[in-house]
Amino acid sequence: MMPPELTALLGPEEKVVWEGQPRPHAFMLRGLPNIAYGITWSVLGACWFDGSGGIGNYSAFQGWWRLTPLFSLPFILAGISFFLYPIRLGVRARHTWYVVTTLRVFTVELADKQPPKIQVFGPANLEAVQVLPRFDGLQDVLLAPGARANPHLKPRLEQGFFGLRDGEEAAVAIRAFGTFPPQAAT
Repeated sequence: MMPPELTALLGPEEKVVWEGQPRPHAFMLRGLPNIAYGITWSVLGACWFDGSGGIGNYSAFQGWWRLTPLFSLPFILAGISFFLYPIRLGVRARHTWYVVTTLRVFTVELADKQPPKIQVFGPANLEAVQVLPRFDGLQDVLLAPGARANPHLKPRLEQGFFGLRDGEEAAVAIRAFGTFPPQAAT
Protein backbone atom coordinates (compact mmCIF):
# COMPACT_ATOMS: atom_id res chain seq x y z
CA MET A 1 0.00 0.00 0.00
CA MET A 2 1.32 3.40 -0.98
CA PRO A 3 1.90 6.03 1.70
CA PRO A 4 -0.31 9.13 1.68
CA GLU A 5 2.67 11.36 0.77
CA LEU A 6 3.02 9.42 -2.47
CA THR A 7 -0.69 9.39 -3.23
CA ALA A 8 -0.71 13.19 -2.83
CA LEU A 9 1.79 13.47 -5.71
CA LEU A 10 -0.64 11.95 -8.20
CA GLY A 11 -2.77 14.15 -10.42
CA PRO A 12 -6.58 13.93 -10.54
CA GLU A 13 -6.58 11.99 -13.85
CA GLU A 14 -3.59 9.84 -12.94
CA LYS A 15 -4.15 6.19 -12.08
CA VAL A 16 -1.48 3.84 -10.72
CA VAL A 17 -0.82 0.89 -13.04
CA TRP A 18 2.09 -0.62 -11.10
CA GLU A 19 3.99 0.32 -7.94
CA GLY A 20 6.75 -1.32 -5.94
CA GLN A 21 9.66 -0.87 -3.59
CA PRO A 22 13.19 -2.22 -3.81
CA ARG A 23 14.47 -4.81 -1.36
CA PRO A 24 16.92 -3.00 0.97
CA HIS A 25 19.67 -5.61 0.64
CA ALA A 26 19.85 -4.93 -3.11
CA PHE A 27 20.88 -1.35 -2.34
CA MET A 28 23.14 -2.35 0.56
CA LEU A 29 25.18 -4.75 -1.59
CA ARG A 30 26.12 -1.81 -3.83
CA GLY A 31 27.80 -0.10 -0.89
CA LEU A 32 29.85 -3.03 0.40
CA PRO A 33 33.11 -2.00 -1.34
CA ASN A 34 33.00 1.25 0.64
CA ILE A 35 33.57 -0.71 3.85
CA ALA A 36 37.17 -1.41 2.74
CA TYR A 37 37.72 2.33 2.19
CA GLY A 38 36.15 3.08 5.55
CA ILE A 39 38.45 0.72 7.39
CA THR A 40 41.50 2.05 5.52
CA TRP A 41 40.75 5.71 6.24
CA SER A 42 39.87 5.09 9.89
CA VAL A 43 43.01 3.05 10.52
CA LEU A 44 45.11 5.68 8.74
CA GLY A 45 43.67 8.44 10.95
CA ALA A 46 44.05 6.38 14.13
CA CYS A 47 47.68 5.54 13.30
CA TRP A 48 48.42 9.19 12.60
CA PHE A 49 46.92 10.21 15.94
CA ASP A 50 48.68 7.43 17.87
CA GLY A 51 52.01 7.89 16.07
CA SER A 52 52.12 11.55 17.00
CA GLY A 53 51.55 10.74 20.65
CA GLY A 54 48.10 12.31 20.81
CA ILE A 55 47.51 15.69 22.42
CA GLY A 56 48.59 14.78 25.97
CA ASN A 57 51.95 14.67 27.73
CA TYR A 58 53.39 12.16 25.23
CA SER A 59 52.72 14.37 22.21
CA ALA A 60 55.52 14.68 19.66
CA PHE A 61 54.65 18.38 19.36
CA GLN A 62 55.08 21.37 21.67
CA GLY A 63 52.96 24.46 22.23
CA TRP A 64 50.06 25.01 19.88
CA TRP A 65 51.47 22.34 17.59
CA ARG A 66 50.09 19.78 20.04
CA LEU A 67 46.78 20.21 18.22
CA THR A 68 48.32 18.81 15.01
CA PRO A 69 47.24 15.21 15.80
CA LEU A 70 43.63 16.42 15.71
CA PHE A 71 44.00 16.75 11.94
CA SER A 72 43.55 12.98 11.91
CA LEU A 73 39.91 13.32 13.03
CA PRO A 74 38.58 14.12 9.51
CA PHE A 75 40.16 10.88 8.28
CA ILE A 76 38.58 8.90 11.10
CA LEU A 77 35.17 10.53 10.54
CA ALA A 78 35.39 9.99 6.76
CA GLY A 79 36.21 6.34 7.42
CA ILE A 80 33.18 5.98 9.65
CA SER A 81 31.06 7.63 6.94
CA PHE A 82 32.36 5.19 4.30
CA PHE A 83 31.72 2.31 6.68
CA LEU A 84 28.10 3.37 7.26
CA TYR A 85 27.33 4.00 3.56
CA PRO A 86 25.70 0.57 2.95
CA ILE A 87 23.38 1.17 5.90
CA ARG A 88 22.39 4.57 4.50
CA LEU A 89 21.63 2.91 1.15
CA GLY A 90 19.39 0.37 2.91
CA VAL A 91 17.50 3.20 4.61
CA ARG A 92 17.20 4.94 1.24
CA ALA A 93 15.66 1.78 -0.25
CA ARG A 94 13.01 1.69 2.48
CA HIS A 95 11.92 5.20 1.47
CA THR A 96 12.07 4.67 -2.32
CA TRP A 97 9.01 3.88 -4.44
CA TYR A 98 8.84 2.96 -8.11
CA VAL A 99 5.58 3.98 -9.80
CA VAL A 100 4.05 3.52 -13.26
CA THR A 101 0.88 5.53 -13.82
CA THR A 102 -1.28 6.32 -16.82
CA LEU A 103 0.67 9.59 -17.27
CA ARG A 104 4.27 8.93 -16.23
CA VAL A 105 6.94 6.53 -15.00
CA PHE A 106 8.84 7.79 -11.99
CA THR A 107 10.72 7.09 -8.78
CA VAL A 108 10.04 8.87 -5.52
CA GLU A 109 12.29 9.07 -2.50
CA LEU A 110 10.37 10.10 0.59
CA ALA A 111 12.41 11.60 3.42
CA ASP A 112 11.33 12.91 6.80
CA LYS A 113 10.92 16.69 6.95
CA GLN A 114 12.05 17.12 3.32
CA PRO A 115 10.13 17.40 0.09
CA PRO A 116 9.97 14.17 -1.94
CA LYS A 117 12.68 13.64 -4.56
CA ILE A 118 10.98 12.73 -7.82
CA GLN A 119 12.70 11.44 -10.94
CA VAL A 120 10.46 11.14 -13.99
CA PHE A 121 11.66 8.97 -16.85
CA GLY A 122 10.93 10.47 -20.25
CA PRO A 123 9.97 8.71 -23.50
CA ALA A 124 13.64 8.29 -24.52
CA ASN A 125 14.21 6.20 -21.40
CA LEU A 126 11.24 3.93 -22.01
CA GLU A 127 11.97 2.80 -25.57
CA ALA A 128 14.05 -0.27 -24.74
CA VAL A 129 13.29 -1.39 -21.21
CA GLN A 130 15.74 -4.08 -20.12
CA VAL A 131 15.18 -6.57 -17.28
CA LEU A 132 18.33 -8.01 -15.73
CA PRO A 133 18.19 -10.98 -13.36
CA ARG A 134 20.29 -10.71 -10.22
CA PHE A 135 22.21 -13.45 -8.43
CA ASP A 136 19.84 -13.22 -5.44
CA GLY A 137 16.67 -13.96 -7.43
CA LEU A 138 15.59 -10.33 -7.70
CA GLN A 139 15.47 -8.32 -10.91
CA ASP A 140 16.69 -4.90 -12.04
CA VAL A 141 14.78 -2.92 -14.68
CA LEU A 142 17.12 -0.58 -16.57
CA LEU A 143 15.52 2.52 -18.03
CA ALA A 144 18.37 4.94 -18.74
CA PRO A 145 19.96 4.59 -22.20
CA GLY A 146 23.41 5.22 -20.69
CA ALA A 147 23.05 2.11 -18.55
CA ARG A 148 22.63 -0.05 -21.64
CA ALA A 149 25.44 1.71 -23.52
CA ASN A 150 28.03 0.61 -20.94
CA PRO A 151 27.09 -2.93 -19.93
CA HIS A 152 30.44 -3.45 -18.21
CA LEU A 153 29.61 -0.74 -15.66
CA LYS A 154 27.19 -1.19 -12.78
CA PRO A 155 24.20 1.08 -13.47
CA ARG A 156 23.57 3.91 -11.03
CA LEU A 157 20.52 3.64 -8.79
CA GLU A 158 18.97 6.62 -10.59
CA GLN A 159 18.92 4.73 -13.92
CA GLY A 160 16.07 2.36 -13.28
CA PHE A 161 14.15 0.18 -10.86
CA PHE A 162 16.46 -2.03 -8.78
CA GLY A 163 16.00 -4.98 -6.46
CA LEU A 164 12.45 -5.97 -7.46
CA ARG A 165 10.75 -9.31 -6.95
CA ASP A 166 8.47 -8.65 -9.91
CA GLY A 167 10.74 -6.89 -12.40
CA GLU A 168 8.99 -8.52 -15.36
CA GLU A 169 5.62 -7.12 -14.22
CA ALA A 170 7.18 -3.67 -13.91
CA ALA A 171 8.66 -3.97 -17.41
CA VAL A 172 5.30 -4.99 -18.87
CA ALA A 173 3.63 -1.98 -17.24
CA ILE A 174 6.39 0.34 -18.51
CA ARG A 175 6.21 -1.07 -22.05
CA ALA A 176 2.41 -0.59 -22.03
CA PHE A 177 2.90 3.01 -20.87
CA GLY A 178 3.05 4.28 -24.47
CA THR A 179 -0.20 2.48 -25.36
CA PHE A 180 -2.35 4.11 -22.68
CA PRO A 181 -5.02 6.49 -23.97
CA PRO A 182 -3.71 10.07 -24.08
CA GLN A 183 -4.47 12.00 -20.91
CA ALA A 184 -4.34 15.66 -20.10
CA ALA A 185 -0.73 16.67 -19.38
CA THR A 186 0.10 17.71 -15.85
